Amino acid sequence: MVARARHHQHDVASGTGANQRRQRGEGGYSLIELLIYSSLLVIILTIVGGMLLNTLTSKAKVLESADANAVSQLISTSVHSGVRNATALQVTDGANPDIDDQLFVITAVSSDPKALAAERVCQAWFYTESNGGAMFYRRAAAPQTFVAPTPDALANDMSGWTLLGTGLSAAFAQPVFNPDVTPDRRAVTVNFTINAGGDSSPALMSTKVTSRQGAAPSTEPTCF
Repeated sequence: MVARARHHQHDVASGTGANQRRQRGEGGYSLIELLIYSSLLVIILTIVGGMLLNTLTSKAKVLESADANAVSQLISTSVHSGVRNATALQVTDGANPDIDDQLFVITAVSSDPKALAAERVCQAWFYTESNGGAMFYRRAAAPQTFVAPTPDALANDMSGWTLLGTGLSAAFAQPVFNPDVTPDRRAVTVNFTINAGGDSSPALMSTKVTSRQGAAPSTEPTCF
């Protein structure tokens, strides 16, 4: 009888504990617990968000740097290809001394293997400080007279010109195109920095290229 009473008391006690745990579980979290969990969630989200933002920023800078290097190589290759075949060249500064505009024009031997030896092509590169610093390119058969685009053309219509890149500026306090012309030599030094993205480290381009052609005959058609 005593044993049975003790067993009954144990069942009652066990049932009471289970009911208490069940009631506590059904009651949910307390306000303090919710505040703690919310704070932890905010901290975790802040850390993860910061890591994601840094990753995206780094990726954007890498892409901007790659774009800047690609554009600088494009401009350099274009100038090298033209000047090496040049029989005459000329650099003209812009009329406005407050704006670093330059027109670089060459008369060159045609690179077309089917062209006659006497055939010439005109090529021009135009650097303007406007539009965030831009480089344009133009090509035509000689004879042709290339002139610098007007401010109105720069703002509205650059037909005939190909945009090579933007974000350029002169480097080393030197003009972008610095010619070196003597009776027996035609060369130009090209100096510029380019920052295609606007906030990454600018790519620097500084190179000198010399013509491989002989002196131009006085009767040769020119481009300036």
